[in-house]
Amino acid sequence: MHNHNQNTPPTAPQGNPPSALKAAFVQSRAQGNIDLVLPVLLAAKLYIVTAGAETGDDYFLVKSPNKERFCVTVAEQLESLQQISWPKIPVSGAELLKRLPAGIEIVVTYPDGGDYLTREQLQWYRDQIG
Repeated sequence: MHNHNQNTPPTAPQGNPPSALKAAFVQSRAQGNIDLVLPVLLAAKLYIVTAGAETGDDYFLVKSPNKERFCVTVAEQLESLQQISWPKIPVSGAELLKRLPAGIEIVVTYPDGGDYLTREQLQWYRDQIG
């Protein structure tokens, strides 16, 4: 008997392996453990959309997937943000987690999709790293 899991995300096209962060989210979903994303997020080199400030403290906020909340948009590859006309600056995942206000969520974009971290998950991460 075969167990067909309909929630299995599609694999990346051959020759285009998923980013480390995307792979961590895939593994996290497969194992039901969001903690697997934390070390990869902390080490990630990201680009974040800003509201024009070059300092990185003026993030461009958009409606989150939960429409009552707001989020920032980040990507590991600048090309994933090319459709967005606002400025982007580099930031480490650790720095983002430290500087991002507590109620703001994160959407990570990839050329072929994205992932979402809720404010509850981000607070859990902050609690884990002290």
